Order: sequence, then structure tokens, then C-alpha cells
Amino acid sequence: MTDWTFGGGTALMLQIGHRDSHDIDLFVSDPQYLPYLNPQTQSYSLSITPSDYETDGTHALKIIFDGIGEIDFICCGTVTTEPTRDIEVKGRRILLETPAEIIAKKIVFRGKRLQPRDIFDIAAATTSLDEDVLVDALSPFARQCAEALHVAEAMDPDFAAAIMSKLLSRDTFSTLHQTAQTTTCRLLQRVVKSME
Repeated sequence: MTDWTFGGGTALMLQIGHRDSHDIDLFVSDPQYLPYLNPQTQSYSLSITPSDYETDGTHALKIIFDGIGEIDFICCGTVTTEPTRDIEVKGRRILLETPAEIIAKKIVFRGKRLQPRDIFDIAAATTSLDEDVLVDALSPFARQCAEALHVAEAMDPDFAAAIMSKLLSRDTFSTLHQTAQTTTCRLLQRVVKSME
């Protein structure tokens, strides 16, 4: 299996250094891979035994390691025109999703259910990168951006800031929870307005 990508919050963290994250999101293109990735059904010998497994049977497999983190295998293709870059990790070449791809996936697939952590990640990317790059990457998804904007605007600011303040943010992002909701809404408004 070679057509997988490393994305999500941890991949974003490795690129912009905004918060600590202990979960790994690996995206695969074909749901037929999922049964072969499950150590429980494949009798793989692992140095650390997973605590639990969760699967929906068709699109996702979560392998949980108590006190360490989780590995999520998600069946989902890329959504942007420049979704990955090739990097080396411990002598292996992997496809790391770009920040624009990671944010676009959050909007496209989770926009209607946007969580404070997603808002924090979007705001961190917006403040760390060229905002115009994100607007361009998100422009094909104006409808989903409008849905995410509705969720972000409707979220209670005190609730959102309280949840985000509990994230393991890095020093340069330690106060971002105070402005993340506004920053995220501004980015999403730009995308929606650019398509009017």
C-alpha cells in the first residue's frame, strides 16, 4: 500500500508548531485496505498492544493506545490541487498533507460539525501561513465554508475559548484561543465572499 497520506492535527503541528497532538491520521484511498490494517483481525504482533479498536466498517478504523494516543485510518481522497509534499521520516518517504489540504478536509468533511479544536487549527494555519493560499485552496468549497462559518459564528465564544484554552498550545500560540473564533470566521467569510 503506497497511496496513503499523513494528515490531520499532528501533521499540521509538525508544519506550523501550534499545539501538541498525539493522534495520527492516515488517509487511504480505498476502503478495502481497512480490514488489512486492523491488528485485531490480522493477528499482527505489535510491541505495544492496542487498548481498543473502533471501526464503522467502511470508512474508518481507530486503533487506541491508552496513555499514548490513537491511530486513525480514514478512507478519504485528497481535495485540493496540491495536497501533499514528499518528506522523509526515519528513512522512509511519506506523503505529508499540506496545511491547506488539512484545513480543506476539516471544512469539507467536518464543517457542519466544527469543533473548537478545529477552529483553533484553522486559526493557527491562518495566522502562520499566507492567508491567500488558504482562501485559494478553499475557494472550490464555498458552500462548505458557508456551512462551517454558520457553525463557527453560532458557537458560544466563551465556551469555544474555554475549550481551546485547554489544548496543549505551544508558546507562540498560547493566546490564540482568545482570537481563534474571530480569525476562523474572517477566513471563511473571505472564501464565501470571493464566490459571490
